[in-house]
Amino acid sequence: MMSREEMHRQKRQANASAKQPRSHHFWASFLGILLTMVMAIAVLLNATVLNADFAADELADSPISTQLQEEVNGSLSEYGVSGSLLTTKETHRLVRQAVKQVYAGKSIKLDLTNVEKRLQSKVDDELGSYGLSTSLLPSSATSGFNQQLTNQVNQKLNTDEVQTAAKTITTVKTVVNVLLAISGVALAVLIVWSLFKRCFLAVFSWSTAWSAGLYFGFVWLVKLGINQAAQEEPDYASTIATIGNDVLTRGWRIAWLLLALALVGWLLRGGLRIVRRH
Repeated sequence: MMSREEMHRQKRQANASAKQPRSHHFWASFLGILLTMVMAIAVLLNATVLNADFAADELADSPISTQLQEEVNGSLSEYGVSGSLLTTKETHRLVRQAVKQVYAGKSIKLDLTNVEKRLQSKVDDELGSYGLSTSLLPSSATSGFNQQLTNQVNQKLNTDEVQTAAKTITTVKTVVNVLLAISGVALAVLIVWSLFKRCFLAVFSWSTAWSAGLYFGFVWLVKLGINQAAQEEPDYASTIATIGNDVLTRGWRIAWLLLALALVGWLLRGGLRIVRRH
């Protein structure tokens, strides 16, 4: 017959073995939440504000296009050339080119070949009205003027603010990508560990559920920040609102994806419990 002391000892061992997995589950779930949040935020940043194509498309139809036209036309007016030589399509192309150069951490060097061709045609027309032609001018004079125009426009665009923005974007992209890589590797290790400990569904369901809730809150805070920025910069309110809405759209999608994964995890856990009981 088992003694009372032996019964107490076995009971303590059973309680200890029951508490230990729960402790492991808690810290594994906490780590899973942290890593999932880091990855989700990094993915959102890389898909939006840190993505050169996203920024180029968003800014092509912004007031920056108007500013670029004013810079080019202002440079031309200094040489006595009136009117606009930049079409809307060409302006959008140049804005995209400039944005991608900034995101690559480079100085802005716009290709104004099409502008130079239109300028050449306009000068030919004006000289033709007097019976003259630019063919009478040395080719070095024409090419020198075109190069001077290009350099002047690029110099005006390469402000200290633009250079600072280029360095900042490059630095932030590097940090975000490093965090994304570290969190991805750590999450993979956590998945393997949870499978080995046979607690994958528990860790997965709790991690995704809490991450979904936190991420919804994060996106909501981003929305408040966008509204605040639009109020502080009324001249760029429409641009901020447009970019912000596109960022929020992607953010809500990630949040709903996390929630869907959480629901799948909990349904699988519930299904397994039912199967085990039978």
